[in-house]
Amino acid sequence: MASSGAAEADTGERDREQQQHEDRRRLASSLTARYSDWVLEALDELPGSFLLTDPALAGHPIVYASRGLAALTGYARREVLGRNARVFQGAATDRAAVAGVREAVRAQRAHQVAILNYRRDGSPHWVLLHLAPVFHARDGRLLHFLAVQVSIDAKRRATPCRGATGAVLAACREEARVDEDFPCASHAGKVFVDMDKRGLESEEPRVATESEKEKAISTANSIVSALNRYSKLTGLVVSGKRCDSVGIPALSSSLNLSLGRIKQSFVLTHSCLPDMPIIYASDAFVSLTGFSREEILGCNCRVLNGPHTSLEVLEEACTVDLLSYRWKFVP
Repeated sequence: MASSGAAEADTGERDREQQQHEDRRRLASSLTARYSDWVLEALDELPGSFLLTDPALAGHPIVYASRGLAALTGYARREVLGRNARVFQGAATDRAAVAGVREAVRAQRAHQVAILNYRRDGSPHWVLLHLAPVFHARDGRLLHFLAVQVSIDAKRRATPCRGATGAVLAACREEARVDEDFPCASHAGKVFVDMDKRGLESEEPRVATESEKEKAISTANSIVSALNRYSKLTGLVVSGKRCDSVGIPALSSSLNLSLGRIKQSFVLTHSCLPDMPIIYASDAFVSLTGFSREEILGCNCRVLNGPHTSLEVLEEACTVDLLSYRWKFVP
């Protein structure tokens, strides 16, 4: 009987090890199958605290965590891989901030918010969370979510939120228990525990500076640029912007050849298709803007606009000087 029990224990241990190995392989392949085997080393060399999640896997787990994330949060990489990003949240994490993240994930769009997270030792800290989707450049499929964390200076505080009642907070917590389709929910389905009061009374909302916001955007751009570079090695090109070229008519080879002889920067749009998508981009345009053809085909020309682009000029049908923005948001 004792021998039989030991054999069953050994079998169970082997099964667990095999399952753990399969889980690690599945998480790693989320990146290497799309960006080549070298992408992990490239990401390890990038500064900053960030992670990548895969919405196609059950539980929307973390599939990559940077070295900077370990330094900021105290969590070793092996402790967060396979888990959902709610692992960083706790009792005093603002439900409205979480709801904003959830909505951004549902809409598959970028989002930036100051949020109270918790380190591995339970201590609270404020971070600027910059969330960015990563798309397949050609067909617009969502591949990953990128989450960058920038620590917010402890000396700056925002105006406290007024009017929030215990009932409202309780309702928000209840909503979080049943809604697991965003990247701030735990892999095991665990939820916030009301008895956990870590920092609940002592932490006041904080605001990020413009430099911290720019740092988050710059870090995100560097990461997406690395993913784009290594995705080309597999034939799959990724982009931080969704530009769906499905349904865009192909130009004839003779027209492509003729247009290719023109050395100016220009695009052609199709006025009969919804949103007038770009159907051709010249070599000079690609060189000038930093967008690849895979990224720009199917987009409306507004993808080139930025914060200081003149709306009046956009409404005019004429030849004008217009401030546009390259792929990395450099005017």
